Amino acid sequence: SYFSICLRSDAVSLPARDMEDKKAQDDTWSNQQVHKTFPQNAVRVVGQPNTYVALWYHCGKPVMGRAWNDCGVMQCAFAVDQKAFTGMEVGNGTIQLLIYKGTHVQNHFYYDWITLSTWKSSNSENGKGKMELVHRESSAPIFWKERSVLGNYDIDSQKASFVDADKFSEVSDSATLANMLVLVRNTGGGPPGCPCTQCMLENTATQKPLVVNDWGDFVCGSPWPVDNAGHEFTGHLVGSMQMLVELPATAVGFEYCWLPYKEASVYMDKDFAPVHMSYVAPCVIQLDPYEILGKSSVTSYRCQACWSSLSFSGSVNLKHERAEVAIDGRVMTLEGPKIRELMVLCRKDRDDTMTI
Repeated sequence: SYFSICLRSDAVSLPARDMEDKKAQDDTWSNQQVHKTFPQNAVRVVGQPNTYVALWYHCGKPVMGRAWNDCGVMQCAFAVDQKAFTGMEVGNGTIQLLIYKGTHVQNHFYYDWITLSTWKSSNSENGKGKMELVHRESSAPIFWKERSVLGNYDIDSQKASFVDADKFSEVSDSATLANMLVLVRNTGGGPPGCPCTQCMLENTATQKPLVVNDWGDFVCGSPWPVDNAGHEFTGHLVGSMQMLVELPATAVGFEYCWLPYKEASVYMDKDFAPVHMSYVAPCVIQLDPYEILGKSSVTSYRCQACWSSLSFSGSVNLKHERAEVAIDGRVMTLEGPKIRELMVLCRKDRDDTMTI
């Protein structure tokens, strides 16, 4: 069964945000001292809990690198001039960290990490577009996912340099660079899954109707689903099942017999009763030259069968006097007088029960 969740067509529509009419805030770079307390709200690499974007001016030239929180104090690493600089080796120990306070609603942008190839294609198609590369002059932060290192990307020379295991490393292969992540300022709304009130309201106003499949749990013996009947279940779809075992009549005190539906459905003054689980009992249906073994329901007599060689299984609805049998995926229905002669499995009491 399934149900649909649809949004109201008369929901209040919200005016679209025109990000171009609102000037995005500038990047905030905060001066920090190595081995001093690590600041709040520093921008970090996606998926990296302790890798933050840092900037250092080496001989007047900007270089992007990595900063991290070392037990509450700041540490850093930069790759420049074929050398790796760490800690107090960065001149007087003063660097800058990229800071982001507030939300995209207040700042009119948010930071996002995308592949270098994605940024290049976006720039070539849309000009400046809604994704602005974070950079200082020709230097931009770049993250090498495979090595989990953050370094500097030279936009002019199209080379990336990193401090990898305390050693200088440089990458110039275009295919490798294309998969690395660069930091951009996205002015096209809010980040995916943003929980802010404005994003949630806009998503609700623009969301398309949603259809959800609701699956129910059924086992052998469960009532047949009334809202999705009319098809057969065969093979592995059946799952677990039970088989009726016949024991000696003198041991159990009864014997099995097949009686026509018109007799089995009579409840008064008789020494037999239909074999049933809940309201379902087995039955035999004559169809063309074949006899079909099915199941009958004492109060709700529906019959359904699946074909296997020359034998079938199904059910009959005694309350509505209707039988249904499924053969090769097709459902055939018998109603009214046609089911009067269906043979229903019954249990007849015996008096010669063995003494236990």
